[in-house]
Amino acid sequence: MCYKVDAIRVHRFAERYFSANDCQIIERSPHHLKVKLSVKVDKELINRPFYWMYVEKMNLQPNPTTLNLISKPEKAPEGFNGEFLSFGTPRFRQILQSAINQGRFIRLYEDKTPETNNPNNSSPYTPWFGVNYKLSYICDQKKDELLSLGINLYDGQIKSNFYPQIKQRIWTPKIPAHRHIIRPRFQLIECLGKLENFIEEHIKKQDSTWAREAKKRLDQELKQVSLYYPEGESETGTEAEKKQRIQEIYWQYHPRIEVDIINAGLFYLDPR
Repeated sequence: MCYKVDAIRVHRFAERYFSANDCQIIERSPHHLKVKLSVKVDKELINRPFYWMYVEKMNLQPNPTTLNLISKPEKAPEGFNGEFLSFGTPRFRQILQSAINQGRFIRLYEDKTPETNNPNNSSPYTPWFGVNYKLSYICDQKKDELLSLGINLYDGQIKSNFYPQIKQRIWTPKIPAHRHIIRPRFQLIECLGKLENFIEEHIKKQDSTWAREAKKRLDQELKQVSLYYPEGESETGTEAEKKQRIQEIYWQYHPRIEVDIINAGLFYLDPR
């Protein structure tokens, strides 16, 4: 069952990736794809820099690669040969990394027709800055938490679970006709500061038992090191070994929280 679900997810993700990057899908089914890559995707997925250097230097017509991909071999059409595409395969890792590189920051406009019959009127958008964070609670164990926050650039309002609230809306990368953007009151750097303050307050509200327990394990490990390397012994290399071991223990057991930005974007929403 897990295999079926994973194969479907991988296939759908790959199909969305190629469509979003202007690749020509020549042939498709729920289990295979034949894709003529765009120049941009060819450069990212196919390792042939000298070919592109030659084409661009000589001003030649480019000929991007065609990929045959199979997400479920037993369901692929008879006679169709191609690369197996699954979680962990080199090609899918390339696709994921390319999607990450391209999707770190986006700008989208809600694609909604203004409610006006006058072609001279223009309806406003409200600008929002959305950021997806990964919070990692780290000691000798690790727990990750995803936090999706959005901040209104006009009034400073912050919304939790921002992405789930907007993902069902229809978006376009170009501002539609008869629309305009409300002038922001806050700069992005100010908004990042406000979001950082929000995250700090969020972390303070979390149960800190994990950190106290990790500190106890840290102290126990340091005691073991003290017993193994008694004070006063200064044999060659022993003191250096002790320092190295203490550094390793602190790195492994000392509780800490790391916050990373996964991606971010400007979203212009129709007021509702």
